[in-house]
Formats: sequence, structure tokens, C-alpha cells
Amino acid sequence: MFGINRKKHTHPLLWSIKGIIFVVISIPFILGIVPPNSLSGFRVAKTISDEMIWYAANRIMGYDLLVAGVIIIVTGIVTSKIYRGDPTKGNRINRLVFIASLLIALAHSFWALDRL
Repeated sequence: MFGINRKKHTHPLLWSIKGIIFVVISIPFILGIVPPNSLSGFRVAKTISDEMIWYAANRIMGYDLLVAGVIIIVTGIVTSKIYRGDPTKGNRINRLVFIASLLIALAHSFWALDRL
């Protein structure tokens, strides 16, 4: 027990739960039911300055989060099946997909905002 370095691994399916959270968060923005506010949403000067831009930009951000969430969910399920005996590899893949999908969603949201 003492002197043994045991790494704690996250089960790959727990990554899917993170993806589900992004999907749930995305729905109100896609439906356009989140008004301009000081707590949540795509809050930059351009979106705050115009209500129409707010709803358009947040709808795009919502779809980007939805796609990222689905990719994270699928990756978590697939890696839980493929890397059953080696959670280290599964977690590395899930971490990479998690970060990459959110960075791509962020970049696309800003790109789309620039076009509004």
C-alpha cells in the first residue's frame, strides 16, 4: 500500500456525461430562449450591443456546443469499448477530443460572429 504509485483513472464513459452536459446546455441557446444577460451565453461586445446579434450568435454557439457534445459522447462510448483494459489510452484520446472539439466550437463561433 505504501510506496505504490497508483494513478486514478477516469472511466471513459464519464467523458460521455461531460458531453451530455454540453448538449443540455446548448438546447436553450439553439431555441433562442436565453435573453441577453450578465451570466451566460456568448458574451462579447458585439453580442451585447445588439439583441438580434445576441440571438443569432448564441444560436450558432448552441449548435457548436451540441456538435461538440455529441462528438464527446460518441468518443467516450467508443473508447470505453475499445480500451476496456487500458483506461490510460482511452482517457488520453477522450481528453484530446474534449479539448479539440471545444476549441473548434469556440473558433467557429467567433468566425460566425465576425460574419454577422
